[in-house]
Amino acid sequence: MEQSYFRTIAEHFVRCTVTDFDQETLHQVGRSLVNYLGGSIYTASHQSCAKLLAFIRTTEPAGSGKASIWADPQPAAPAIAAFSNACRLSSLELNDGTKASAHPGIYVWSSVLATYEQYGGSVADVVRSVVFGYDVCTRMAMLAIDRIRELGLHNPGFVGGLGAVAAAGLMRGLSLDQLCNAFGIAAALLPVCPFVSFVEGADTKDLYGGWGVHLAMFAVDAAQRGLTGAEHVLDGIKSLNTVFQGDAGKEIALGAPYLINWLSIKQYPACFAVNPAVNAAFALQEKYNIDTAEIESVLVDSYPYSYDLNNGVGRDPNTTSGRLSLYYTVAVALIERSLTPDAFTAEKLKDPKYAELRGKITAKRHDAYGDGPKGIRACILEVHMKDGRVYQTEYNATDVHVVYSDEMLYEKYCGLTEGALAPDQQRDLYDYAMALAKQENLSYLLNMMRRLPKIR
Repeated sequence: MEQSYFRTIAEHFVRCTVTDFDQETLHQVGRSLVNYLGGSIYTASHQSCAKLLAFIRTTEPAGSGKASIWADPQPAAPAIAAFSNACRLSSLELNDGTKASAHPGIYVWSSVLATYEQYGGSVADVVRSVVFGYDVCTRMAMLAIDRIRELGLHNPGFVGGLGAVAAAGLMRGLSLDQLCNAFGIAAALLPVCPFVSFVEGADTKDLYGGWGVHLAMFAVDAAQRGLTGAEHVLDGIKSLNTVFQGDAGKEIALGAPYLINWLSIKQYPACFAVNPAVNAAFALQEKYNIDTAEIESVLVDSYPYSYDLNNGVGRDPNTTSGRLSLYYTVAVALIERSLTPDAFTAEKLKDPKYAELRGKITAKRHDAYGDGPKGIRACILEVHMKDGRVYQTEYNATDVHVVYSDEMLYEKYCGLTEGALAPDQQRDLYDYAMALAKQENLSYLLNMMRRLPKIR
């Protein structure tokens, strides 16, 4: 049988050095870290997922490791720290992405930083591990996305752990054979992650970020101790080849480019599914300066995938499912002309001004946009005023390429870290992350993350 895809990818990264990465790749490593830090600082300082993290803490003996759960002075085992930090960040829905609905940063950075704290290593090891993790996560997402969406599953939660295996495994110094075994172990145990957890706003949705990381740390430990996994778990007899279908992404030679170079940054703390409707609301407000008190009704004519998720959420979203709600996100966007993390607190969800406007919103399924992975991500928004005026616009995400500049990233990062870091700390940490490859160690970053204040 031909060499496995995992082995082919791993061979490249085991042999490469940081000098093989061009400046664009190193720049994107810095950007990915800034985005990870912004979301992590916000969720840690605001004590997101407190009940879930308290439970995770009960699953390990005290004093069993040297890794950190952000904003928590008590050290933890690396698997527990990475698990906790990933769960928290997953809850924010403000992560990075690459091709095919993947959010590598949650999985890759959480596992790399915890592994570094526990076992040490060089900054060069960190950079190599991150680039490896992003490549694996993106390539696995590309292979799986079509089938995953057909099955109604959550693709980042399903494939993210494989990116974490790559990152943590390389940081641990696993051999090529051990890396392949770690991939085989993790792939055989991948979480199913039905999307319904997000639709219903269940606590299990936040586990989709953390469980893959926890599995990856387990698989790396197991492989390091000599346990084996199936080499051809993706394409062998009775394997996962019905999910990881075809050759998507395999035509892209390793390093041409490294797939972290395709990094995209989420604009809003919500599912990508609501972006066209939210952007349409912003566009109407910018053009017409609408007085929301004078709105009679709103029609959100959205693409099928978005409409179906919204229909599942219904009229009574919670702090998690609200991030899929066309009713709620469009109401907030029209009133506030922004969509920030604090819009998804329990208090804001009950705010009468949002409740009143979202009660005037109707959603419609725009079948002409097409369903499934090949569908167009778009929305037509109509705002009907009490005096008879009608404002309408269409936002087609495939026609709009948002270049998320370093300036935009810095603004997002500062907004997320406001209150937790002083302005000079914000700037210093940003500059440190953007120049990561030139740093001697990660002490400054880790000390900052351990000592974050608790805002509430």
